[in-house]
Amino acid sequence: MQFFLQRMIKRFRGFINSHSFIAHIAVVFLLLVIAGSTSAQSTDASISGKITSRDGRELAGVSVTVRNESTGFQSVTITNKEGKYSFIQLPLGKPYTVKAAFVGFTSQIKNQLSVNQGDNLIIDFVMGESVSHLKEITINANTLTKRIDRLGSSTAITAQNIQQLPAQNRNFNNLSALAPTTNGTNISGQRASSTNFLIDGASARNNLTSGALGSGPYSLSLEAIREFEVITNVYDVTQGRQGGGAVSVVTKSGTNTLTGSVFDYYRSDFLASQYDIRGNKRQQQFTTNQYGFSLGGPIIKDKLHFFTAFDRQDEKLPFYIADLKDDNDVIANRISRGALDTLLNIARTKYGLSNNQQVGEFQRKTLANTLFIRLDWQINAKNRLTIRNNYSDWKNPNSNSDNSTINLFEVWGNFKSRENSTLASLRTQFAPNFLNELKVQYQTATRNYYPNSELPAANIPRAIVTVRSFLPNGTFGNTTVQLGGQRFFPESNLENQVQLVNTSYLTKGKYRFTFGTDNTLTYLDTYISSEQNGRFIFNSLEDFANLNPSRYAREVPLKGIPSVQQWVVNGSVFGQVQFEPVKHVEALIGLRWDITGYLSQADYNPAVDKAFGLRTDSKITDAGKIQPRLQLTWDVKGNKTDIIRLGAGMFSAYPVNYAQVNNIQNSGTMVASVDVSRPASGPSLVPVPDFPSYRKDPGTAPGLISGVPTVSTINLNDPHLKMPSIFKSNLSYNRILGDWLRVGVNFLYSYTSNNYVYIDQNLVDQPFFRLSNEANRAVFVPANTITATGTTNNVLGRKTSAVGRTLMLTNGAKLRQAAMIVDASIRYYKDGYFNVSYTLNDAKDNSSYNGNVANTSTFRPVKSDPRDMTEMNYSDNQFRHKLVLYGATPSLKGFVFAGTFRGIGGTRYSMTVDADINGDFVGGPGDDNDLAFVFDPSNPNTPADIKASMEKVLANPENRAVKYIRNSLGKIADRNGGSNPFAGTFDVRLQKTFKTFKTQGLTFSVDVFNVANLLNKNWGVNYNLGNQSLLFVNGFDQATQTYKYRVNENVGVTTKNGTPYQVQLGARYSF
Repeated sequence: MQFFLQRMIKRFRGFINSHSFIAHIAVVFLLLVIAGSTSAQSTDASISGKITSRDGRELAGVSVTVRNESTGFQSVTITNKEGKYSFIQLPLGKPYTVKAAFVGFTSQIKNQLSVNQGDNLIIDFVMGESVSHLKEITINANTLTKRIDRLGSSTAITAQNIQQLPAQNRNFNNLSALAPTTNGTNISGQRASSTNFLIDGASARNNLTSGALGSGPYSLSLEAIREFEVITNVYDVTQGRQGGGAVSVVTKSGTNTLTGSVFDYYRSDFLASQYDIRGNKRQQQFTTNQYGFSLGGPIIKDKLHFFTAFDRQDEKLPFYIADLKDDNDVIANRISRGALDTLLNIARTKYGLSNNQQVGEFQRKTLANTLFIRLDWQINAKNRLTIRNNYSDWKNPNSNSDNSTINLFEVWGNFKSRENSTLASLRTQFAPNFLNELKVQYQTATRNYYPNSELPAANIPRAIVTVRSFLPNGTFGNTTVQLGGQRFFPESNLENQVQLVNTSYLTKGKYRFTFGTDNTLTYLDTYISSEQNGRFIFNSLEDFANLNPSRYAREVPLKGIPSVQQWVVNGSVFGQVQFEPVKHVEALIGLRWDITGYLSQADYNPAVDKAFGLRTDSKITDAGKIQPRLQLTWDVKGNKTDIIRLGAGMFSAYPVNYAQVNNIQNSGTMVASVDVSRPASGPSLVPVPDFPSYRKDPGTAPGLISGVPTVSTINLNDPHLKMPSIFKSNLSYNRILGDWLRVGVNFLYSYTSNNYVYIDQNLVDQPFFRLSNEANRAVFVPANTITATGTTNNVLGRKTSAVGRTLMLTNGAKLRQAAMIVDASIRYYKDGYFNVSYTLNDAKDNSSYNGNVANTSTFRPVKSDPRDMTEMNYSDNQFRHKLVLYGATPSLKGFVFAGTFRGIGGTRYSMTVDADINGDFVGGPGDDNDLAFVFDPSNPNTPADIKASMEKVLANPENRAVKYIRNSLGKIADRNGGSNPFAGTFDVRLQKTFKTFKTQGLTFSVDVFNVANLLNKNWGVNYNLGNQSLLFVNGFDQATQTYKYRVNENVGVTTKNGTPYQVQLGARYSF
């Protein structure tokens, strides 16, 4: 297999490394024409039923024809010996007709059927003896029973929802928040990196960092989307490479009728709150304008159709950097105006900072484009070919800062991206009982991060300054301010992927078989400059003024730009059978096997092998992902009123390829680490910063330093690394009353093993000592090396000095999630609808690392040993309660009023120490991972100054973390032990359609996002806390071997968060 892949890669490399967009598209279309056979949309839509005679006999051999009258699509099958028939993977649309014909019986047609994503329409016939005329019946399908096999497994966002519900930025992913178990891009408590994204059944995933392929406000025009669903517990074996679930989109196609639209949606400062969310008067102007068109129709009636959509967004938005308008802002930012002014003055006089504005309110102008093109060709009665292309790009300047609390404007960098995917599909009906689909897609993306105009393109070192100052409320503020460069920029990413999927559907008697394969080959060329520009750490403003940093660290490139090229292959085979084991029970039993192989490897580093017996050049292949699946759907009474559904199965998540960039780049041969700290006494080898020189020539930044030993930070794979495995199960019951009400309850459970996490292999096995006054917390550096100011030198906690910090990607992480969902759907008066869901959720893990820079995996807050993975705490992705409401009124004289409410509570945060007190490398400005010991003021052993401060903290009425603190008194706080309150937002839309000519119309709409904030500026806000620094280190007592702390008396204090109300005006002409 590997020999075959290598040969294929060599042939493929010639065009895949090309940066020519036109060449990419030309080659892909050529390959698709040569291939001659590709897939359909994976709509999961079907029409099935049973045909009997009037006396109840099951009729075998009846000819059944299904036809989409708007496109000419047609397929024919015959009933089996039980009188049953089925059509699967139908193109979506309306109106469909189903015709039944049999010798000696009257032919029947049932018409006006609408087929949507995931629908399973049951169309039965009772045929009488032959008469001369054709019997035609109009069907009004019950929308509540069309998705019985999907109940409790996915959330459908229909074409009606997309057309009527308010969606900020017109991004369909914003509507995915209506699903009960989503929290951002996390589904069912799983990591966002395990969420799959599909468009027309093919991958639409970012192959480097995960998430959706596009980086902009949207990567696919809302005008091009017919509908989509958020999948959580669908046990079909075609569902693969997902942990929590998937977001699956189906695009629009043309019909025999020429249709189109022209639209414009506009938001601006005069249509929004004149105050920011904190209640301060806002002066900055901003606008968001989204406009475009769509057009679809016939090229050849009933044979060849087209559809295209163009969408563009021009946006100007404000952003804020230490915007100290009043005392509340000063307290929230934990820095006084005087201290900030002093820092800026020093930076300008001694560090070359420009005189341009560096703090306050700023404006960002972005530009996004998408272009969608689709062709559908009904070649003949058996073959339907679809070719579609989707292109997007985005320019987003001054959009990325660093992880210090305050980053001056010059730190903020720019971003631009471009994505394109081309898919072709041919649906082939080889026989009435055999359907085949074969998918081929080529996808490419480029993403570039680069400094803004304040800095040279190569970037410069960064200066991180700890600033302490008295605040207006009488407390002592402590924060970090950064100037210069940042650790992320520059960065460039290129990814190219070919996907091939073949799926076959065979019906034999009462058994429906599905079998096939799904494969991707991905090439990535990535340059990540993380930590390569260097950083100076200053412990105070005084040190900053005296050019006296306490530490300098840098990852120094040894062989020029350390870019990484890698190939990744994912393959799978799957099969399943669906049948009715007993009356009214539908069973699905399947098996899926996935393989993942990293075909590129890092350089071999003998020093790592000698020190730890680990090879940096390990090639990783996981061929053990066998995933059995089972689903039972019981129509209790056989009349579609009471539905019980039980499902369970194994899933395997996509790998996160960013981690392999870490492991190839940081093998110890491409980059070397310099990390030097100022000693308590004697000469210091920390370089004296010369930022004016760095600004003129970034090449003058300190690299290898004479007298400072050079080691390399190592990232590598566990030789036995596996892809994550997820067991998912659910049990649901739904009660359907007529065609107007469905009420359901759903119980879900999932357990993830083999999740990935980086563990330090070069940390000493046993601590040098323990902090007796902090629950025996382990410290991994000798006590006598900790300075009087409480600074640890993590280098002294390493097993060997031959190499630096050695982080191994391994499978120590796990996650357990359980949820209960109660939901209801109501249909009323023609086309009105209302949906409600409540979710009670519990997600716990031992690491929430989502697959980024290796070091971020070690930011997980810990009590003692960072390698200890035994304790399960609430996940970073946890929420406790979620309430979703959405619906629309019936159309009345062209008016429709629609709205959504999304509320969530119980997200989590941790209480930490703002220092590296255990000597494991992580700690200090912006990346604390040591959970705080919460001193009990009632304990006589608590120092007097800490006691007084803790009493203030506990008595502070503005402290929103007080419950977490009280529960932690006298012990080390639990990771994510703090819980945020419930908060939500209402969005509404009012639209009016004016009929103009025949089916043409002009629709005006008004959207109000966060409408509660319009009614009262104190509504529609939240007071959510992120991780809180409870303690700051003042020193270390060598005699008692304990740290001296200062308590953050402002812990748990926050101002209002959220986005103030905005009004959007829209106009759309459709024909």
